[in-house]
Amino acid sequence: MAKNVSLNSTDVFNMIENTLNDFEGIHKSPDWFSYLWVLLGVVGMTVNALFIVAYSRSDNLQKPAQKLVNLAVDDFLISAAATFLYSPAQIIRVGKSVCLTSIFITNIVLIEQLLALVMITCDRYIAVVKPLLYPQIITDRRIKVVIGLSWIAAALIVSHNCLVSNTWKSGSKCLFSDIISRNGQIVSVVVVLTSGILMCAVYIRLMLIAKKHLRQINPELESTVYTEMRQQLRIMKTFLMVVGAFLICWGPAALRLGLSITGINTNFTKLLAAVDGAFLFCNPIMDTIIYVWRMPEYRKDFSNLFVNLQCGTNE
Repeated sequence: MAKNVSLNSTDVFNMIENTLNDFEGIHKSPDWFSYLWVLLGVVGMTVNALFIVAYSRSDNLQKPAQKLVNLAVDDFLISAAATFLYSPAQIIRVGKSVCLTSIFITNIVLIEQLLALVMITCDRYIAVVKPLLYPQIITDRRIKVVIGLSWIAAALIVSHNCLVSNTWKSGSKCLFSDIISRNGQIVSVVVVLTSGILMCAVYIRLMLIAKKHLRQINPELESTVYTEMRQQLRIMKTFLMVVGAFLICWGPAALRLGLSITGINTNFTKLLAAVDGAFLFCNPIMDTIIYVWRMPEYRKDFSNLFVNLQCGTNE
């Protein structure tokens, strides 16, 4: 006859504590997770490379994916840095110069991705709030200049953290939280969380404005304007999902840095230390999944790309 099993709150907390204790060994020996980062990096490079190739070969994809291709390039570079720099630095136990170089390059791409998301948010804001002036304000030349400035800004921010305020010690793990000073960590957490929350707020506001404009437009009399506004609304929803994925993937790392800054070192912190890198390097994969889901043009041209490659191989 089965016995009744009852759990009180103390038992539940003890179970959680024991589960978190299991991650202590992973935190001390992160090699297994480093191999996982390599795997995620290879997948991220592959899917984003396919997106970039599909974009370059398809005329139908040029307009809807114009703002996404820069993010795809950033995601590809992040995955490449995870595969060839950051993860090997954990496995091989490199010295100071190699470690700081891997962190430097990886974080430049990460920060540039954040700045790219902010730039796209500004672009969408102008497109909705000042649609008539948008072609005059947002030109190809200005886009290239802003992208170049974003790379320079990312390099300057990371240079300060890696070259000026690093706290490298002999035998240190090649992890951002172990190498970068407390002030550098505070700046990183504030910039990431503030940017993410503001971007979400802006996109939600813009979607409300776009929906209000849609209700005021007669689709029969102003079909062109109505179609364009629906296209803008779809693009904004896509970017809001990209920002949401960014917050989900960067959240564990930001939370761990925040706990580290305050001096809190619990088993939950060790759990975050074990999984935050995997979340970060999942971001390029999640972005591509969003592109495929939200963009029928990409699904169509992606299929055509495979058909063309297969036909070329058969010939």
